[in-house]
Amino acid sequence: MRLFDLHCDTLYECYRKGESLAGNSCAVDLQRGRNYSPWCQVFAIWLSDAVRGEQAWQQCCDILKYAQEQVERSNGMLRFPQTYPQLQTALSANCVVGLLGVEGGAALAGNPERVEELAAMGVKVITITWNGSNELGNGCMAKNSNGLTEIGKQTVCEMERCGIVPDVSHLNVAGFWDVAAVTTCPFLASHSVSMTVNKHPRNLCDDQFREIRDRGGLVGLTLCAEQLGEQSFDCLYRHLDWYWSLDGVDTVALGFDLDGTDLPRKWQGIGVYESFAEYLQKRGANAKSVDRLFFENAYRFFSRILPQ
Repeated sequence: MRLFDLHCDTLYECYRKGESLAGNSCAVDLQRGRNYSPWCQVFAIWLSDAVRGEQAWQQCCDILKYAQEQVERSNGMLRFPQTYPQLQTALSANCVVGLLGVEGGAALAGNPERVEELAAMGVKVITITWNGSNELGNGCMAKNSNGLTEIGKQTVCEMERCGIVPDVSHLNVAGFWDVAAVTTCPFLASHSVSMTVNKHPRNLCDDQFREIRDRGGLVGLTLCAEQLGEQSFDCLYRHLDWYWSLDGVDTVALGFDLDGTDLPRKWQGIGVYESFAEYLQKRGANAKSVDRLFFENAYRFFSRILPQ
């Protein structure tokens, strides 16, 4: 089965625990993930809202260094391609394709010039905020309802210049529309489901979904219980079906947030993708639509975004 997932926190968790991406106690590792072929995964570097300033920048750099060490220790199993031809080469070699994301613009410590440094270190996605506020703007759980700061707007423009995709998951509503206003590029909500199906501040309203859809972006379905409303495949399908009803067959992907949210034991970590594919098959979902969800939409997006 082909798989392209937009968000997991496994890289951060392995770094924190001193474990390996190849095999670990987390929900995701390279060995188990080889059941999917090809498998492309955006690995997020998570930054807590308690970490700010130079400490946030240093932690981000340390985890990026750790990520490169994991490539060197993987015996060719893992690659982080920087260009579309490198992506194609990695897929042809049957490697696990990793893409690097930073979950929390606090990593920049308020300095937009560091976007270029992150791009040079291989970062392809930056989530503007986590739940709280940082130098760039305000998250969906912050008391401040204002959108992006001036530094935040500069940063998003710099991301566009450097080829890094803005990720609006966790951002508040005003910040979302500021991102839409200051950039012309497609952007992501890497792990967000529907506000219409479940009213939660982390979820997207229909107009936000349409904005992402109309500019060629992606929305990844998450498995977070609070966002879904009920942590079941039936509930996950309701979010998916609603997005599809908004002409979103080419917009919806997967961003299950493994190792960033608790899962029922029966879902068996990374095995949850196979289980959900079987569930969709039993519901009679169109095979082409399911493949778009699991792989093709995200692959097509990054094929356009990565340097040619």
